Amino acid sequence: MAARTERTDITMWQAPDLKAELLYGRFVDFTYDVHTHETACFALLTEGSIRIRMRGNEFVVQKGDIYAIDADEPHAGWAVNEHGWHLRTLYVDLAHLWSMAGNERHGHPFQLAGPIVRDPQLAQWLYSLHRCSQEQGSSLLRDEAYVKFASQLTQRHVRDPTTSRPAGTEPAGVQAVREFLDQNLEDQVSLEELATIAGLPTFQLFRAFERELGMTPHAYQRQARVRLAMKLIRASCSLGDTSVLSGFTDQAHLTRWFRRFMGITPGQYQKAVTGRTT
Repeated sequence: MAARTERTDITMWQAPDLKAELLYGRFVDFTYDVHTHETACFALLTEGSIRIRMRGNEFVVQKGDIYAIDADEPHAGWAVNEHGWHLRTLYVDLAHLWSMAGNERHGHPFQLAGPIVRDPQLAQWLYSLHRCSQEQGSSLLRDEAYVKFASQLTQRHVRDPTTSRPAGTEPAGVQAVREFLDQNLEDQVSLEELATIAGLPTFQLFRAFERELGMTPHAYQRQARVRLAMKLIRASCSLGDTSVLSGFTDQAHLTRWFRRFMGITPGQYQKAVTGRTT
């Protein structure tokens, strides 16, 4: 009998009425590089397990767990064994979830208490809304599951934001470098040049940047380029033009890093958000 060959297989789509993006994936022999998301991320493991590294700590997310992470939180992940993992992921702005739960306030009044959430009922509501969206089932059933998910999340799995510093409030030198990298993605720049911008010795900047943002300046530059590529793709920019405008050497270079951060190719993302490929 021939051995069964599994492969990584990912589907992503937008749900405008939920103000969210959703992903269903089977990951085999795959590793996520250190990256962040522009929105909160809720990943329900439906099979297997994944090891996550975040802020110097490692932990294992198993079947039935939800991996809940706030926007701009650096993390990386890889399989625990050769079987990989299956997941259903919801990417959504927390402010929208708060409003769905009847907690509408300005800004982000809470932060997620994860990263691992073990709550079978919450997992079931996430699974229901996710599968219903994927299969284009009852909108009413999906929306009810979404409201229940948002309500229980805000009641049980958030914490006071005063316990940690939000992104954008790092020391002035680090913030100056971050802003420079965001605004000059196409440029080749040295660590020494960044240190001059920060007004710090080179090694001191390197250590401070990594400590404050959870990744090195080079990793942050790659992440910022991928984020810009996502915005350009959502704006219907062609993949060729996106590669150039976001600072990658060519489309293959964009594809390699996009997939390492997002788990899907730029073409797959383009189809999910625009319904077409170029």
